[in-house]
Amino acid sequence: MQIAQNSMIAIRVSDIEKKKFKLLSELENKSVSQVVKELVDRELKTRKLSALEIRKLPKQSRTEILKQMTEIAMPLYNKYKNELEIEETGDGIE
Repeated sequence: MQIAQNSMIAIRVSDIEKKKFKLLSELENKSVSQVVKELVDRELKTRKLSALEIRKLPKQSRTEILKQMTEIAMPLYNKYKNELEIEETGDGIE
């Protein structure tokens, strides 16, 4: 038996901001929560983090970010793996 966990986040917004959220959700024909989730996902996917920013994150977040970065990078690495390898000679000098 699987139990779905729902967690809620509450944010305080002004009436103008609330109207903007509602307008965007109506334009995209989605709920406000779905629009917010998609905006957050889009921002996280497009943001390029520096090593310093990654180091400042809590350990759990850092692990998750590094796992996602690895999943994105591995197909590209595998595609060009042969070009990255250097043939070694007997004396170690090419």
